[in-house]
Amino acid sequence: MIKRVLVALAALAFAGSAASAAGVTGATLSKDKRTTSVTAGSGHYAPPAVLPGKSAIFSNVGTKYPKGLYFCCYGNTISGPDSVVGAAYSVALQFTPASDMTAKEIDAGVGWAAGTNAVDLAIYDDAGGVPGKMLDGGQATGLGIFGDCCTMAVANVRAKLKGGTPYWVVVSAEGDTWDAWAFNSTDEIDQVTAAYNDGSGWQGPFGAVPAPSFQVLGK
Repeated sequence: MIKRVLVALAALAFAGSAASAAGVTGATLSKDKRTTSVTAGSGHYAPPAVLPGKSAIFSNVGTKYPKGLYFCCYGNTISGPDSVVGAAYSVALQFTPASDMTAKEIDAGVGWAAGTNAVDLAIYDDAGGVPGKMLDGGQATGLGIFGDCCTMAVANVRAKLKGGTPYWVVVSAEGDTWDAWAFNSTDEIDQVTAAYNDGSGWQGPFGAVPAPSFQVLGK
């Protein structure tokens, strides 16, 4: 199942010719620039750090297959306006807490491709099916190289969340940064609601299967 889905993703992402931009890590863009990839087998595996022992408000992070938290080689493009990508691309994924909780940390499977090695992670409220107002956020630096597995970008936040209310994790970049948010290889079945922003405003909601790998921790 996993192999079939990832092969299908590759076919969709690279229908036609790939974009000309290339990251210093060997990453390349799909024709529409929304997907970043590296050649399978080009990355390196490092055992993931033990994730913090806080309650998961939401998590689609898997740990069973294949020894990592996410698939190494394909993900959503995350870029700043001055990057070699040529535009600012941001991605948001929706989650809904089961009860009133306070979010304290965001973990996301984001890797670095070129430019400044950093990424912005934030929690937003919902505005009619797309991200609305930012509640809190932070920047993660020193990201692992996109194509390697399996480090997580981590940002500390503090946001009070209401049970049964939808919220968004927004992943974005500034300046010349080009990152990629890796697709989840261990949960390909559960659809996550997504929204995309190419610099002209949020578009969505869309169903993402598989969705990029992330979790929101708190209590």
